[in-house]
Amino acid sequence: MKYADYNDPEKWLGGHYELTIEYHPSGDSQKVNNALDALYKSGLFNGMWAEKRDKSSVPLPITIEEESVQLFYGTLSLSKDHELPCEISVIRIRGESDWLDISIPQGILEEKFPYTYPLTLEENPWLSGVIEMYAKLAETIFQRAPFNLAMIGEEVSGYANEASLSIDDVENLTLILPLHLQTKLKLNGKGKALSNNLRIFL
Repeated sequence: MKYADYNDPEKWLGGHYELTIEYHPSGDSQKVNNALDALYKSGLFNGMWAEKRDKSSVPLPITIEEESVQLFYGTLSLSKDHELPCEISVIRIRGESDWLDISIPQGILEEKFPYTYPLTLEENPWLSGVIEMYAKLAETIFQRAPFNLAMIGEEVSGYANEASLSIDDVENLTLILPLHLQTKLKLNGKGKALSNNLRIFL
């Protein structure tokens, strides 16, 4: 991706299309750093930069303070023709969960693809490539740092968590569920199988 394009504010307008990953309970900084290390080594991500204009990588492990939100930047390789800017958020909510959000600004999606709102698979078949990339990232991260729940979608961060997730959410969200949540929601054998007993529900 061209440097000028990456730093163009127009590319960062609008909301985000996200992969959000929950680690419960909050406070396990080692697990979150293991997840970031897996992201680094995934082959799909280039970063993690403290600023959009400073492409020197932030060294791991990072320090995660109580009740904090830390933002980092990078790019995701959707294909050899599509390298997309992304924002990495590490969120700690004391007494609740830690969250790792990997977010693509919708401004760049609108520029690169035949974008139609609402941002659904039915209206935007190209979105399946983004979901597939996010699913690969989730598989890679889970292998190194098993998570409680992962969700994919437009501004999906904060929509649900492991404790509140219901069968109705499965109808409205794209979810990647570990085995314990599949069992809890009686979804064993449904959805699409991924590695390490994960399943994705579209």
